[in-house]
Amino acid sequence: MNIAPFNLRLDRRQLLRSLLLGTGGVITAEVYAEALTLTPRQTEGPYYPDHLPLDQDNDLTLITGGKAPAGGVVTEFGGRLLGLDGRPLLGHVIELWQADNNGCYLHSRGVQRGKERDPQFQGFGRITTNDKGEYRFRTIKPGLYTGRTRHYHIAVVKDGKRLLTTQLYLAGEPQNDRDGILKRITDEQQRLSVIREFKAAGSSGERVATWDVVIGGTPEDPEPRRKGPPPRRQGE
Repeated sequence: MNIAPFNLRLDRRQLLRSLLLGTGGVITAEVYAEALTLTPRQTEGPYYPDHLPLDQDNDLTLITGGKAPAGGVVTEFGGRLLGLDGRPLLGHVIELWQADNNGCYLHSRGVQRGKERDPQFQGFGRITTNDKGEYRFRTIKPGLYTGRTRHYHIAVVKDGKRLLTTQLYLAGEPQNDRDGILKRITDEQQRLSVIREFKAAGSSGERVATWDVVIGGTPEDPEPRRKGPPPRRQGE
């Protein structure tokens, strides 16, 4: 099931108004670019799926032929993919992979001790940005696993080349201040750019956030694919 993308978010409209006032009504690419923060690169982690699901759409809460929705709090996030000049980037693939409600990944070694992976959770999805650079995902709030705060893994791919690998975090999570991966982002503006507030959407309990991703034009060096920890034997 494809989820309709977000439109231009409110705070970016406010940003454009403030730029208009400050530049006498003229916004150049250079002025707009100064207001953007480059989304920081982060590690891929050990649990990029080693077996991709047949269903790879942008709704991770329901899988084709599934018996029920995935467990957990439903979340949605989306926005626009932008270049450093502020222009929307169309035709780019955005990938999402994350832990399910039990903190387990769609990976042969991604199941935590004493846990089971939710078979109703897709675990991985992708969407191609439209002519406005828009994308959107419907998923769940990631479960916790040892040593990390809650987070989503994101990759941006164009013509088979990965342009960005990063992670998205939820504002207000107590583990954020202790998370070693998040703390590696030393630039405050960049760190804040990957922490978003997920707000309640009506009375359903679902949470929604907007997130614009800003990338440069150079493909990143391929990161060596990390192996997850060895599988645990039954009873461990």
